[in-house]
Amino acid sequence: MTDINNVTNTLGTNYSKERNETETKSGGELGKSEFLELMIAQLNNQNPLEPQDNGQFIAELAQFSTVEGIQNMSAGFEDLAVSYKSSQALQASALVGGAVTVDGNTSSSLRHGELVFGMADIPAATDGLTLQITNDTGQIIESVALGYQPNGELSFKWDGANLEVNGKIADVDYDKFETDENGNIIPHAAGDYKFQISGNVLGQNQVFDTSMSQRVDSVTIKDNNNIQLNLAGGGTATMAQVKQINAVY
Repeated sequence: MTDINNVTNTLGTNYSKERNETETKSGGELGKSEFLELMIAQLNNQNPLEPQDNGQFIAELAQFSTVEGIQNMSAGFEDLAVSYKSSQALQASALVGGAVTVDGNTSSSLRHGELVFGMADIPAATDGLTLQITNDTGQIIESVALGYQPNGELSFKWDGANLEVNGKIADVDYDKFETDENGNIIPHAAGDYKFQISGNVLGQNQVFDTSMSQRVDSVTIKDNNNIQLNLAGGGTATMAQVKQINAVY
């Protein structure tokens, strides 16, 4: 009799311990394990003369399946979000030292030996298209006639002297540039420049949205796990604002 009491007390202690751990772990929430335990306990303690209705039992099984599916789906979404953020951070870190074209950014920093990249959206065929480049004092240093352009995206590269538009060298006035002792053109000074593209659309002069490149100095992971690109000159950009990743020559 003593042995039976000891076993009973031991089982009671273990059951109480497991129940307390389950309650502490769940924090008041009913997970799939607790749901299954309750359903089994219900079956073990039902009246044999009045067993549970088959339809009700199937409904409870379906409910259990739904609870398990929701938990698995939630865990899957969390894993997917972590994986996406890690991939985005890795991609962003690879941009440091390179250049990105940022949506809505109209200025860029020229460094000798490197290119400045630009993009503009031309909504309709345009005559008299012109690219105007202004230095940090507001002086217009270049006004290059680009002529007729069809609708679509226009892209260009600039090294401080030579200008390439949609893969073709534009007609730049090289006579105004100074040359070195070997006769090579000396490009404009390194620094910050602003770019504007305008043209004639249906008889009206229109300024088009232009996006310029900027060097990525560093990357910051914000408190909300969003990625921030820290650009040369003090500007910032999100990954969503990057229109193009450019090679630095």
